[in-house]
Amino acid sequence: MAARARVVAIAVAGVLAATIPAAAQDSPGRVVVTVNGGGQSAGPGLSDRFEFEQNVETATVDVQYPAKPTILGDGSLGFRLWKNLGVGVAVSYATGDGTAEVDAQIPHPFQFDQPRAVTGKQDGVNRTETGVHVQLQYTIPMSPRVLLVLSGGPSRLTVEQEVVTDVLYDDEFPFDTATFRSATTRRSKASVTGFHAGGDLHWMLTRHLGLGAMVRVIRGSVELTTVNDRRISVRAGGVQAGGGIRIRF
Repeated sequence: MAARARVVAIAVAGVLAATIPAAAQDSPGRVVVTVNGGGQSAGPGLSDRFEFEQNVETATVDVQYPAKPTILGDGSLGFRLWKNLGVGVAVSYATGDGTAEVDAQIPHPFQFDQPRAVTGKQDGVNRTETGVHVQLQYTIPMSPRVLLVLSGGPSRLTVEQEVVTDVLYDDEFPFDTATFRSATTRRSKASVTGFHAGGDLHWMLTRHLGLGAMVRVIRGSVELTTVNDRRISVRAGGVQAGGGIRIRF
């Protein structure tokens, strides 16, 4: 009986010895670092209208800013607290240049109520958006090597946008027409607290290193200050998507 008990004990020990390394290999890890590249969806666009005094009358300028996808860089650090629950923080940076369309009505220097149409395009109008996303995370093991991390929480969004503040134009006697030369711009910046939700799929190649793909939806709205302390409401965030490296330890 004693000999049989020793055989059973050795067999159990052997099974445990074989199982523990395998479980360690499949463990999702307590700390995860992600690094992503990708893009952010275009916003709804932005329009502005302002006025200024010119030739004893009022000039009006309408500006349509571009709505286009931007390049995204993103990274995060997460900590598993208990079972599948964890917390983390992600930082995203999206930037892109576009062309602003300018449509102005410039008063005539000698004739009243005879404005001249001045239209043109200003290239290189830049917009950047930085987000800091505090996350509550829930990890779903899809297989021994594939994990899905769902996350959501508040986001602190900072938008920087170049805005048109003046129009430069050329005209000659008899000044009946004027042509667009360029637009003067200045950078406006504002921040707001919004919210986000998303998912991150991890495919672990080894115990510590893998690849992944992420999607995040962000919502927020800021007010940018332009000339004469005017404010423009701008929708921040959008849909972010990308992929990159996953490191777990």
